[in-house]
Amino acid sequence: MKKYSYIKLSRSILGWRWYKTPNTFRLFVHLILRANFCERDYEKITVKRGQLVTSVATLCKELKMSPRSVRTSLEHLKSTNEVTVETTSKYSLITVNNYEKYQTATSIPTNDRHADDKQPTNCRQQDKKEKEIKEFKRIYYKGRENTLAPQGQFENVFLTESELDRLSQDYPMIYQDKIERLSVYIASTGKQYQNHYAVLTDWLRADSEEDLAKSATPCSYDIDRLEEIDTLDFLD
Repeated sequence: MKKYSYIKLSRSILGWRWYKTPNTFRLFVHLILRANFCERDYEKITVKRGQLVTSVATLCKELKMSPRSVRTSLEHLKSTNEVTVETTSKYSLITVNNYEKYQTATSIPTNDRHADDKQPTNCRQQDKKEKEIKEFKRIYYKGRENTLAPQGQFENVFLTESELDRLSQDYPMIYQDKIERLSVYIASTGKQYQNHYAVLTDWLRADSEEDLAKSATPCSYDIDRLEEIDTLDFLD
């Protein structure tokens, strides 16, 4: 996470229609947090400042909400023109309509102004990061058909559809957590790997072997003693 990464939230939101509707309020703040603060390319489109590419399924995972709750909250926000949603067969492009009004730098003379002044620098850093990701994707996608959109919190884990299917079948309970762990690790260290599926498989197999070893540990209970206790309890 960037040291100076933050959003502004006006106290006027206390009087907002959806302030006391928990799911809608949480979704709205989440969309502001996830929206781009600089333009970036995604597949064949440009995602502008104040926009994000996502899906109902992704929002459900990020917010731990049901699909019905996410859709209802989106309808609330659309009804009051807080957001605009353009849906395709692969993703949804969500625009926070008043993003500039919410996030434009102010002239308030506080220490936070210094963070606002850093926005052009942050944008240049974002552009540099985007170029690095594009170059990595160009190399990584070569010869890998059906590669899905980037996975994980920082959208930096790349898997093909068949690889994701194998992970979900072999490790249904923990594969998503490992994807998130790898995403955070790459973002925090700057390391890159030639094959993210290989890294995830290695981690998951290691965890499975460790769990198996733990389950094979001999029972530490004295069975005879337990039987004696049960007998005594029965006699009482």
